[in-house]
Amino acid sequence: MKTGHLFFILLLLTGSCRLTAQEVSPELQAKWDKESSEPQTPLLRYVPSSLPDRITLVPLSAGAKEIAVTWRTDTTVKSGTIEIIPGNSITFPKDRRERIESTFSVVRYKDYPMHYHKAVLRNLFPGNIYKYRVGNSPQWSAWHTYKHEHFTDTISLLYFGDTQNGIYNHAAKIYKQAIRKFDRAKLAVYIGDLINHANNDYEWTEWHTATDDVNTSMPVIATPGNHEYLKDLNGRKVQLSAYWTSTFPFSYTWDAGPFYLDFGFVRFIVLNSNEKLDEQGRWLDSVLNETTQDWTVLVWHHPVFSGARNRVNKGLQENWLPVIEKYRDKIGLVLQGHDHTYARGGLPERNKSRTHPSYPVFTVTVTGNKFYDLETQPWMDVAVPNVSSYQYIEITKDKIVYKAYSETDHLLDEFEIRK
Repeated sequence: MKTGHLFFILLLLTGSCRLTAQEVSPELQAKWDKESSEPQTPLLRYVPSSLPDRITLVPLSAGAKEIAVTWRTDTTVKSGTIEIIPGNSITFPKDRRERIESTFSVVRYKDYPMHYHKAVLRNLFPGNIYKYRVGNSPQWSAWHTYKHEHFTDTISLLYFGDTQNGIYNHAAKIYKQAIRKFDRAKLAVYIGDLINHANNDYEWTEWHTATDDVNTSMPVIATPGNHEYLKDLNGRKVQLSAYWTSTFPFSYTWDAGPFYLDFGFVRFIVLNSNEKLDEQGRWLDSVLNETTQDWTVLVWHHPVFSGARNRVNKGLQENWLPVIEKYRDKIGLVLQGHDHTYARGGLPERNKSRTHPSYPVFTVTVTGNKFYDLETQPWMDVAVPNVSSYQYIEITKDKIVYKAYSETDHLLDEFEIRK
């Protein structure tokens, strides 16, 4: 085995299920190398440089009182800084500028290493608008703006299903449409399978470029899909990619284990539907038991009720569905992906109204251009085949308003649920 390949394995695999160098056969290494190969005619520059890229805002605590800003450079950049300036009514006074140093971790692609930087913003004032940039003089990113929200009256968010395929040449315009149409959104939720191959640096470049307008302007909540995992020759997941954990440094109970974040009267509970389903089911029960927020939104990748033909997630139905049924009066939405179709519905004992359904409402959606055959099922109230979409959701203390739009900005689905 080449030394470069060994270094790649040790750095890209982090966590409880790592393979040792002795366990990585030449055949497995060849598989990973093939999956991480770049296209013959790339659309974007993807090799890291001293200029920062892949900037992402990641909430670390309730109400985004702490926000991690993550970005990437090449390894010549040994230190990093975020410069942030609060604005007044008309400008951003330079004398109010603050500088915060970053830390970094090393991620190695098969052909080169890179640094992922992280700086943490604290003590931001609700209602204030800020401009910020990351890097180190003279290699700075462009300035970006971020408004720190109150999260008291209305929680508005954009919800995106799997990208996976057609990341830049198809889905980029959908992300841009969403942020242009709903620039008042305060959060973004990604449901996993952002890319097709966990360790493909070019695919990660496409995703970050496609979502840049979203990720630099609002806090991002994300849960991993199965495609964020490296797999062995039998297709068994062996470990979450370091690209994921370096981009999204949430306060995990383990690498991409469950976590929750409160934004005012809404609690977002994020689970990892790829592993430890029984353990997470017990954790979900304990968290929901003590939840007092007006609404709870559940977020994970694999759907409890499938939207596609011949796909059943028995582990979720056995371990998580009983918990959802137990606390159904606390849960407004269950946001999911994976099945590459559009569908929404609910539990068997529900009001099946298309416009005013009972809660919890379960949704499945896709943003990319790979689709599965839709199979109409009893849990569904609305189902649309072969469509890429984005969703805009507004939550107040007494109701949730949900709208789904196609890539042509056609209103696919709309409903309202009330307390």
